[in-house]
Amino acid sequence: MKYRFLLHSLNHTILTVDISGIGFAESPIESRGQRISVSSLRFKNWSDAEEYFLSLGAKSDVLISARESLKKNSLAVLTVT
Repeated sequence: MKYRFLLHSLNHTILTVDISGIGFAESPIESRGQRISVSSLRFKNWSDAEEYFLSLGAKSDVLISARESLKKNSLAVLTVT
């Protein structure tokens, strides 16, 4: 299965939002937007988050890239294929 996450460094923790199930809009979205519930996880540090992503099958180079983006921008997108 393919997973996609938004990652955010928040108060020395890692907030992950699972956007895997959102997909593409099948029809135009109203100007007010479309509400979709998504799940999120919060990890106390990068090591715990990395362990979770490895259990889903993430590759180390993708994790390194995500970690660097978090350090630089406090934000990253992670795709696990």
